[in-house]
Amino acid sequence: MSYQPGAGYPDLAAIRAWLKTPATILPDVELEVIAAAEQSAQGRLNSWTEVDLPADLVAAFYRRVGRHAAAKGIPLGVLGADAEFGAVRLSRWDAEVDRLEGPTFDHVVA
Repeated sequence: MSYQPGAGYPDLAAIRAWLKTPATILPDVELEVIAAAEQSAQGRLNSWTEVDLPADLVAAFYRRVGRHAAAKGIPLGVLGADAEFGAVRLSRWDAEVDRLEGPTFDHVVA
């Protein structure tokens, strides 16, 4: 699967500008994999009726990609053990993504 910009999803240049991360640090090949994964995840979890992605879901997409890119360099999601209170684990959830995607979230009862 590859990233499909359009219909409201930004192109790689716009994502890179939002991340403020040069291609020397995060190559386009890696950024495309991250963007594709987050686009797929967002599409499976949310539904919307507009043709283009609504602004709140675009903002959530940027945050999703940003978290994914930031966590790429953190082995097992653990931040250094030299922190004042020991090792800190990267949270699985981003409250801001939940807030932005909440109105379009597809609730499933199993």
